[in-house]
Amino acid sequence: MGFMSNFASGYIKYINHLEQINDAAISHPKRMIEEVEGSYREHLRNIARNITERREPVRVVMLSGPSSSGKTTTAHLLRDYLKGFGVRAVIISMDDFYLGRGLAPRLPDGSYDYESVAALDEERIRGCLASVVNNEAFTVPHYDFNLGRPNGEDQRYQLAPDELAIVEGIHGLNPVFTRDLPEQSCMKLYVSVKQQIKDVNGEVISPWDLRLVRRIVRDIQFRGAPAEQTLSMWPQVVEGENRYIRPYRMSADYTVNSIHIYEPCVLRTVAIPLLRAIAADSLYYKKARDLESRLMRFEPVSPELVPEGSMLREFLGARPQN
Repeated sequence: MGFMSNFASGYIKYINHLEQINDAAISHPKRMIEEVEGSYREHLRNIARNITERREPVRVVMLSGPSSSGKTTTAHLLRDYLKGFGVRAVIISMDDFYLGRGLAPRLPDGSYDYESVAALDEERIRGCLASVVNNEAFTVPHYDFNLGRPNGEDQRYQLAPDELAIVEGIHGLNPVFTRDLPEQSCMKLYVSVKQQIKDVNGEVISPWDLRLVRRIVRDIQFRGAPAEQTLSMWPQVVEGENRYIRPYRMSADYTVNSIHIYEPCVLRTVAIPLLRAIAADSLYYKKARDLESRLMRFEPVSPELVPEGSMLREFLGARPQN
């Protein structure tokens, strides 16, 4: 079947035609899922190998990407593959360095801009990265999103000279954090959905809409937030990405295309009922109808076929126990 082709553009492109996806969804969904998952993992395994083969040891991997791009799963897979090559890595989430609710710059309308890099404790993040490179002990706070502030014990780390930190967050590529580090010690990864899915007439679903569907499914699963709330926040999220993430994309050493081409077939089963629940008098009714009609064009595939370690589990939640 072959769902993957490698272009010289720096990231892997996958076959992304609706007809081929739907054919596979009907005739061999399991095989399609295995191929897509396998090629994503193989790509990350190659990156892990490259990191370990550098002449100068890499101490910090900065992993960035927009909302719902799959940063968390990518960070964990990378850590596991590095371990397979004999290198221990710890994952540090930049989200733990949020200053707290009400402690962010304000937008022109008076609301807080939590997408801004200034919503984080920049000084402390820089201090942690310097400590990694200098083999010194450092601590990382724990941010509680329900409370809207740091809470509980700080986590203490001390990395050996042959160990590294994977630092993941939307601001991972912002040079403000890495400008004082020795250049060879730092590697940058950018993760995002880099393709749309199309048919003979053009685009069926865009990279932004694919991430939005992931986010809708995740928010109901993990944050108890209805689809309407996710849709209402999305324009601000995208605007924040354009301001704080896009300018630095080209500085990445590797770009990882996180599209899992079977994902609309699976996510539609969760997303469509949520979108249909949005009332006709809602501001987001039109967007909900548009997304629903796009998702309806994909043949459904049972979420139970999605393996436990898949990136899509980041949005769907754990596999149901039989």
